[in-house]
Amino acid sequence: MDGPALSGWERRLLEEIESDLRQDTRLDRKLSTMGAKPPNRVLRALHAAGRRISAGVLLTVLVMTSICLGIGMRTPTTAVLVALGVVWAASVAASVAATELLRRRRGAGRAEPAGPAGEERRERRPWDRPERRPWDRPEA
Repeated sequence: MDGPALSGWERRLLEEIESDLRQDTRLDRKLSTMGAKPPNRVLRALHAAGRRISAGVLLTVLVMTSICLGIGMRTPTTAVLVALGVVWAASVAASVAATELLRRRRGAGRAEPAGPAGEERRERRPWDRPERRPWDRPEA
């Protein structure tokens, strides 16, 4: 520590404050476990997939899977299963295409303004933003 040492009165005051803070077990637990944890690769992959796959696509996949499984279990003939597979794939492809179209339209409306030197306007993409990771921020 730079500067003059603490006086006896300041040290006693600091010790009282520290003893009061040590009695708060919840704060002590938070401070003792508050550290930078290494990122989990599985969670990072799930977050990346979550940014690419929208909730609408996931919901479509789940609903169409349950419908196709229900129909396929009642009448498990080859023709029905092939037809269900085609319908399932078409519905998932349509939902992915609709999501991409909406994402592009939404992104086109948020283009950055031209810079001072007359630079071109550039579309802002999700991967252009800095990633906010929970282990980089102190707990509030």
